[in-house]
Amino acid sequence: MAVSTDTSAPSTATPARGQPRPSDAPAAHGRNRSLGIVAIIVSTTAMGAAGVFGRMASPPGAVIGEALTLGRMLAGALGMLVILAATRRLGVLRRTRLSWSVVLGGIFLGLSLATYLSATVLTSLSLAVVLHLLGPVIATVLARVLLKEHVTELAVATLTTSVVGMMLAAGLIGGTRPPGSDEQILGIVLAAASGVLYGAALLCYRYRADMPADVRNFWNFLFGSVGAAAMVAVTRPDLSGMTATNWAWAVTFFLVCGLFALGLLVVAGKHLRSAELSALSYWEVVVALLLGAAVFGESISLLAAIGAGLVVLAALMPLAAGWHRRRQATDARAAAEVR
Repeated sequence: MAVSTDTSAPSTATPARGQPRPSDAPAAHGRNRSLGIVAIIVSTTAMGAAGVFGRMASPPGAVIGEALTLGRMLAGALGMLVILAATRRLGVLRRTRLSWSVVLGGIFLGLSLATYLSATVLTSLSLAVVLHLLGPVIATVLARVLLKEHVTELAVATLTTSVVGMMLAAGLIGGTRPPGSDEQILGIVLAAASGVLYGAALLCYRYRADMPADVRNFWNFLFGSVGAAAMVAVTRPDLSGMTATNWAWAVTFFLVCGLFALGLLVVAGKHLRSAELSALSYWEVVVALLLGAAVFGESISLLAAIGAGLVVLAALMPLAAGWHRRRQATDARAAAEVR
């Protein structure tokens, strides 16, 4: 998917003496598209399992998404700090200047994941993840308006296919969902809020491409902890019913869906443009749909299966276009050498 970026947003960071000035605008150089694609697919696969881990870690009748997200963020921050120390890169962490996009990106992510995880307990996994993944659509629109990213016809077709597919998968098109209870309505509201916050976080990732991924990950987790801690202070989730099994699931959740999945999300954000990131992010819908059926017996209708197929098709469209362009470029170079 060809999406060009042309922006000159000023940096709010002050460079250290002898260090290059870090730009707060998205940079087009240094991208590794293949790495970005692998990172987002693996990340979204792990993220798609977050609802399962959240439900298994929650005592019956308890909504503790905020507390679980706080643990998820703290585990990620501590893990990144250990990695930075082991690789002798703490000096890089100290020298790298913060900026508004780094701080807000982490806070928005922490708030988004806290509201999403609570939503997965209150409503179906498929519906919660679909509303959460309004985020990439919002990020693409904002990137077009604020960053002047040019979105091609292919990008529009890909996003449209993804959105239609995920709405079919969640039963929002052609489905016969019964009237929701107050609990389900709250879950829908929380999931929608998580989508808006996720979109804001993804937009922030398009800035400060100069910052090393490990350093960005540490600050992302740290400020995500700040956002999640604020929600914990407000909601005061009850953890008294947590059993040893619940805690075991929680710790696994912290590592798999925290340090691993969110770390790769930041890597993907550095190497993919917003529209590309959006299209591939929807793989999470398919993962959540399949896990909801396999683990919790949530039904998959024919329309939902068609929707999952459309999501996969949308993810393959930009990959196929990229491969086609590279093949044409290779053929053109070969023809020029022959001449």
